[in-house]
Amino acid sequence: MNRFMLPMQLTCLTLAVCTQLYAQDNVVTNSASQTSSVEAQQKETTQLAPIVVTATRSAKSIADIAGTVYSIDQAEIEKQANAGRSTADIIGFLIPSLTPSSGTTSNYGMTMRGRAVQYMIDGVPQTGSRDSSRQLNSIQPSMIERIEVVSGATSIYGSGATGGIINIITKRGGQDPISFETKVGMTAGNNFKSDAMAYEASQSVLFNQGVLQGAFGASYTTRGEIQDSHGNRIGPEVAQTDRQDTDTLDLNGRLTWNISDEQSLSFGAQYFNDEQDSEYGPDYGPNLAYVKRDPTYTASLAAVKGMQLETQPQTERYAFNTQYENQNVLGHTLNAEAYYRNEQARWFPSAQAMGGGLYLVYQSETDIDVYGARVALQKQFDLNGRKLGLSYGIDYENEQDEQNIQMYDSAAFVASNGLNYKPFNYYAFGPDVETEKLGTFIQTDFDVTDRLGLKAGVRYERVESQVDESTPYLEAITADLQPGYQAKTLNGGKVKHDATLFNLGALYHLTDAQQIFANFSQGSSLPDIQRMLRDVPANFTVNSQTIDPIKVNNYELGWRVQAENGLNASVTTFYNDSDKSLKFGRPNYTIEVLDTDERVYGVEGNLSYRLQPNWTVGGTMAYTRGQFKNTAGKWQELDAIRVAPLKGTAFSEWQFNNDMSLRVQALAIGGTDKAKKDAVKYGSTVPAEIKGFATMDVIANAKAGPGTVGFGVYNVWNADYKSVYSQAVESVYGAISSLAAQGRTYGLSYTLKY
Repeated sequence: MNRFMLPMQLTCLTLAVCTQLYAQDNVVTNSASQTSSVEAQQKETTQLAPIVVTATRSAKSIADIAGTVYSIDQAEIEKQANAGRSTADIIGFLIPSLTPSSGTTSNYGMTMRGRAVQYMIDGVPQTGSRDSSRQLNSIQPSMIERIEVVSGATSIYGSGATGGIINIITKRGGQDPISFETKVGMTAGNNFKSDAMAYEASQSVLFNQGVLQGAFGASYTTRGEIQDSHGNRIGPEVAQTDRQDTDTLDLNGRLTWNISDEQSLSFGAQYFNDEQDSEYGPDYGPNLAYVKRDPTYTASLAAVKGMQLETQPQTERYAFNTQYENQNVLGHTLNAEAYYRNEQARWFPSAQAMGGGLYLVYQSETDIDVYGARVALQKQFDLNGRKLGLSYGIDYENEQDEQNIQMYDSAAFVASNGLNYKPFNYYAFGPDVETEKLGTFIQTDFDVTDRLGLKAGVRYERVESQVDESTPYLEAITADLQPGYQAKTLNGGKVKHDATLFNLGALYHLTDAQQIFANFSQGSSLPDIQRMLRDVPANFTVNSQTIDPIKVNNYELGWRVQAENGLNASVTTFYNDSDKSLKFGRPNYTIEVLDTDERVYGVEGNLSYRLQPNWTVGGTMAYTRGQFKNTAGKWQELDAIRVAPLKGTAFSEWQFNNDMSLRVQALAIGGTDKAKKDAVKYGSTVPAEIKGFATMDVIANAKAGPGTVGFGVYNVWNADYKSVYSQAVESVYGAISSLAAQGRTYGLSYTLKY
């Protein structure tokens, strides 16, 4: 039998079932949006907006927030994860303005509204001054209770959120005295080849004994190769690394002690390890033609068997935090937390031709230590029958960053045509940097009338970075290769910056179900100092004048509705600007901050509607356009690394007697060549043209015995395309990173709750 017949038959059967279910009268209710659960809607006749804490640092209904906020609940996450998708895959689909997932271990290039995202886990920042861009790959979907999203620049949690915040909240104690959940699953490529299988198993326990409650979970996943739409193994992603041939272990737990009705103390911990063990390397072409930048050679993007690399890409992290709440401290609610995390990350080796038959072959690794503390107080006042909310507090964080490179023998690399990596020396890859952040904030909200509410806030933050003296890696390598050469030293220095950031917003309730809002907010970020200083010459002066932060102003107008008839919709138009811009360069992948104006504007929205009691349809849309002022003073388009192309999603979901659900969803990305045309016009580095694509998924769940079977087909059409990331990074990392996306994939799981 033809090896493609079985996958095609399964796909056709799935689509046939979809068509039949579409014609049924007893169809499902999904969420009122893509972010609320089916079960909740069936139990409630009136929809209630989710309560979130991320937007204001205190519990508040989305309906009362003057800003763009989303909440993705556990039921939605579980359904999306049935197809074996990662956390990045899930939120890249569900959050309108977020760039879709790259399919790699990295969330590099996943921006919101053209700006950087601050990722958090349980309110603890994961995006620091040195950003490894692996936050979304560092937690498995099975460990997540919900995800809260603030779209647009904000400073409520400090620097780093110029595009918004994504707060991943892990599982807490349940309602039952004790409950368990066991899940096993597998993922297969389109041809069901054994080498392309992935297997996962997770176990969690939730308990609630009144005074003590908690949740503990363990998840393990082992993956084989990932195939494109033709059934071929996708080549290694040498820049940000990929997820092929990896083993992932995620251990997560939280224990809460309810000291009294007003006080609680909780402890959380996570251990995560994701490590690759592969014998496949990239195809550098005959005689390393690609590394030599031979203009006559076109990268094959194939995977070549026979790689010998002892230390392969890896992410390992430890995280601990403790949280204390007291609901009556001089009439205030006190929230205090302390946290620590260590993250070590290693990348795939890189290679550069230096001339004269010499190749620079190295592998980068980072070691990041972060600890910090936060204290916030909230109080509600009654002013002649009107509510005045007050939140204020102070935050402190210390981050220590170290990055090194393992050098590999050039002769062994050449002799094996890029497959044999023989270590010979170890160097610092930029200076060690210690960054301290101290911030204080005050936030107020006031009900002017029964329908009109105002909010305003200010945050002051001081950031100080101590840069150690170091030897630039090229200087150190030159000294090793040329006897008698004296390596020059990059002097250390101190970088100090402070910023006062404001926010002001108004919310008006048109009806009990509808609101309109206007919001102004500011966010700031300090560029990756260690990354910036990696490539500077030894005579570079490190001080506050040579390294500048970026402050972003965000303006938005929005409308949303959550009606009893099952209509849930929102639309927001936004504009943000800054007077500085980040620039990436080739061939050495340099990064610098430019004194140039930048603006990003667009619109985002979501819609879902319950057509019948058991049938919900909807989708999301985001259009973003970004520009910077070039040296000629003209507005020039930003590329897709910064600004996501037009993005739209659609879904239709049915539920049958609480025993079965079926969801069909699609993602469409619009093509764009605006940045490419502008670059050609103005004579700057030419970014890649983005070609549009569309994919469809089918996700089903059905009761089977005591548990639930989950089945998913990802990329049902087996579309041959490249992700936005893979297309955009060709101008940054080269053609070898412009890899095909994953072809049709099948996911099967069984979940038992008891």
